[in-house]
Amino acid sequence: MKRKPFPWRKLTPSQIALMERIAEADGALRYDKLEYRDLVVFEELRRLKLVDMRPKGRSKLEVVLTAKGSELRRDAYRTEQIVVRVTEPQIELLRHLDDCHSHEDSVGRTVHELPGMMLDVCRRMSLRGWVEWHGGWEGLRWARLTPAGREVLAAIEAMDEAVAQMAEAKRRGQLQ
Repeated sequence: MKRKPFPWRKLTPSQIALMERIAEADGALRYDKLEYRDLVVFEELRRLKLVDMRPKGRSKLEVVLTAKGSELRRDAYRTEQIVVRVTEPQIELLRHLDDCHSHEDSVGRTVHELPGMMLDVCRRMSLRGWVEWHGGWEGLRWARLTPAGREVLAAIEAMDEAVAQMAEAKRRGQLQ
């Protein structure tokens, strides 16, 4: 059975970082100066109506916080709104990268240990700030969960355990 996406109600580290950069830049960043990762985050925040684009002069655009975005920033980024829906392939990647018991010492997985389908998922998760890449010896790269990625995985695991307990209780109730 296909799993429903997990509703995550906390801004990602990348989303918070972009909103902070906008605020620190007197409330506006030039759109043409954004890097690819910033553009991806901008589109996510724009869909949430936390940032928007406005013209600056005759031919330039800038990224600004909306009133809702400014309010969320003042409230220390606490929200009940679903920010991201974590899909089944993303959950599989988080579990795949959660490879050892001592998380602080985890070196993660090499790019060669990631199945081909997971590479793009891993790239997307690194754009969110849930996975980080590290360079190793001989140019080998390693992907590893960030603390924020571990937090997402812990929430998913807790929800899965609660669902399993409810299913078990339901099954026992039907048997007795």
